Amino acid sequence: MLATCAVWLAGAALAAMPAAAPVAGETAAEKIGAKEIVAREILALYDGAQEQAPDRTRIHKYAEVVLNHLGYAVVYRDVRDPLPEPGAVARYAGILTWFTAPPSSRGPYLAWARIAVRSARRVVILGSTGGAFWSDDHPAINAIMSELGLHHERRAIELTLGTETVPVSKRLTAFERGLDPVLPTYDVVRTVRSDVEPWLHLSIPKREGGGTSVVVATGPRGGYAASGYEIVEESGLGRSRWLIDPFAFFTRAFRSEPWPIPDVTTVSGRRLYFHHVDSDGLNDVVVARKQEPVLVPQVFLNEIVLAYPDLPVTLALTPGDLDPLLGGNATPTDLVRQIWSKPNVEASVASYTRPHRWEFFAEADRAAETAVVAADAPQDRLGLRRLLDWAGYGTAIDSHVAGGRNLPREYFRFPFDLRTETETALATARTLLPTDKSIRLYQWTGDARPFEEAIAATRRLGLLNINGGESRLDPGYPSVSHLAPIARPVGIERQTYAVASDELPRSKAWRPMVAALQGLRTTALNTETPRRLKGSSLHYHLASLGRQPVLREVQAHLAEARTAHVAPMTTADYAELAQDFPAVAIDALGDSAWSITGRGAVQTVRFDAAEAIDVDLSRSVGVIGRTRHGDALYIALDRAVESARVVLWTEAGPAPAAVSLADARWRLWRVVRSGSDWSYEASGFGPGDFAWDGVPAGAYRVIARRNGEDLWSAEVAPSVDGRLSFSIPVAGIAPLGVEIRRVATAEAAR
Repeated sequence: MLATCAVWLAGAALAAMPAAAPVAGETAAEKIGAKEIVAREILALYDGAQEQAPDRTRIHKYAEVVLNHLGYAVVYRDVRDPLPEPGAVARYAGILTWFTAPPSSRGPYLAWARIAVRSARRVVILGSTGGAFWSDDHPAINAIMSELGLHHERRAIELTLGTETVPVSKRLTAFERGLDPVLPTYDVVRTVRSDVEPWLHLSIPKREGGGTSVVVATGPRGGYAASGYEIVEESGLGRSRWLIDPFAFFTRAFRSEPWPIPDVTTVSGRRLYFHHVDSDGLNDVVVARKQEPVLVPQVFLNEIVLAYPDLPVTLALTPGDLDPLLGGNATPTDLVRQIWSKPNVEASVASYTRPHRWEFFAEADRAAETAVVAADAPQDRLGLRRLLDWAGYGTAIDSHVAGGRNLPREYFRFPFDLRTETETALATARTLLPTDKSIRLYQWTGDARPFEEAIAATRRLGLLNINGGESRLDPGYPSVSHLAPIARPVGIERQTYAVASDELPRSKAWRPMVAALQGLRTTALNTETPRRLKGSSLHYHLASLGRQPVLREVQAHLAEARTAHVAPMTTADYAELAQDFPAVAIDALGDSAWSITGRGAVQTVRFDAAEAIDVDLSRSVGVIGRTRHGDALYIALDRAVESARVVLWTEAGPAPAAVSLADARWRLWRVVRSGSDWSYEASGFGPGDFAWDGVPAGAYRVIARRNGEDLWSAEVAPSVDGRLSFSIPVAGIAPLGVEIRRVATAEAAR
């Protein structure tokens, strides 16, 4: 792991800031009857005149991944459009703005904001305050700032030479890098409430009147970080780094008390892992060791699928690759059938004609595509394609196949049609499936930036979706600001991002394929410690396996995954987790207890800064077990229990020992405890490794069965610290029933 990244990331020490006393009347959740709904949505306001769409905002690019990690779903609203009724903002966990300059429609916005902030639970202002302080906006600015316990002095320091910084903690205000020697221009802001915690003071030069200004602060009503003091953007390089610690800042600004955070990185106490492949290169040929030509999908079948049967892999088909009418080739059809028939392979679909630039087709303009194709073709010289056609080697169909990613899509013989890209693609792919499999997932091709109706079309077909995001945390992009959030908002739709980048960069700096795949390992390490920010995944295009160095690097990844402390799952299973994340409902019940419903596929919750926190298993319902990673406590829930209840241990001393899952390679559910015995159902890939804590001393019989037939059994015993570990050597892709019975002393003696 990079030492520098470790230093930057190690700055997230929430304990470094003392908790502020709550404001009178403040509540962390909306009371309804005996329950208190824990608000999880952040209302993110942006100016569409400056940032054209939610996914183009700094909130989405930099902050949303942190907010997701802290359990929040982000709802975007353009301030040029009608905003919620001021009293309705109380349903949100808070309001967040990150304007680069006062909004173009700042008058209506400020009129709304000065009233809405009174009802808001929390307000967080990054960058511009939302108005021009030297104008008539000043009263409205201070009406908003006063809710945070701050006051704008209606002046700014432009010549900052001589200004000195007075940080409370460098770890909190120099998270990934420090300020430049020449400080940015800053507004003069002071605190007006004792419960506001300044993170960074600036000492104003005497020539500017002296005194101090607060540029970063948090308090019980939210937080403030002035422009230039929150993040540094290197626009020419497309890079950025946080100045403030965003984890500590958003935790303190939105909700500092412990709560069960829905988590999409962890399953059964282990970091999740999945592996997905796009079918670009389905018709590519490589020369094998015996100097015989071999199709790349044959290499994939032999060297990946069959060589690692204990690991799941998802192969997405673009049916146009098999369609001779478009310029494809039907030869690999049987290979696709073979690959999809293997137990460890998940089938998915990836369009029909492989769009490279999805947003180009939002209006489906054939004339525009024809013009782009014509502009790409050689006009006044004898190009390679024209030479081949003239010599008789080319065909009319071949001339409608893109030779790279420079054209809007791969196969452009016929006009773009969204139904073809979705319905026809799915129907065609299904004809190649074995009868016991189905397709649940759509993988976005090319730039993976689908337009709203494209996502809606896949959703109407009942498909999950994934790809895009290009997350990196490595020497080239050494900042958590380069990690993508869980999903991309597109109108009312959501596009699920891939967990990590693939071997073909789109928006970030180019690097060789092998280096890109090696970079995945660095990113995986840096997103595991000091906190788990992402699951682990492997993503690449089929064509890349035609290069031996790339194939070897992929195999190295798989060899590591085979023995890693992970929970392998299908790509569709991860996409379902991402899809269900916003809907998880949490109700505070008092006495450190919460009910958790609407979880869907999300069956892990997490407590941060949890060194002194433990779960009370005797009072909890639907809790399978818990484990620790860093300073976080991960709690595994039972998907068979619709309404889980998590209760923390609040008594003195350690929580009493009880049988609970520490971690497992498989997912498990329907856990039933009966005295010293327990049982459950489970499924997964590879060996069925399980570890249980709190098991009383003695001998135990483990029995695995399916459909009433005992498939394996063994006698095991816990270690002296009460951990019972065993591995079930039975294929678990189809669910198994597992029973653990304590063996009587006499029986054990025999």
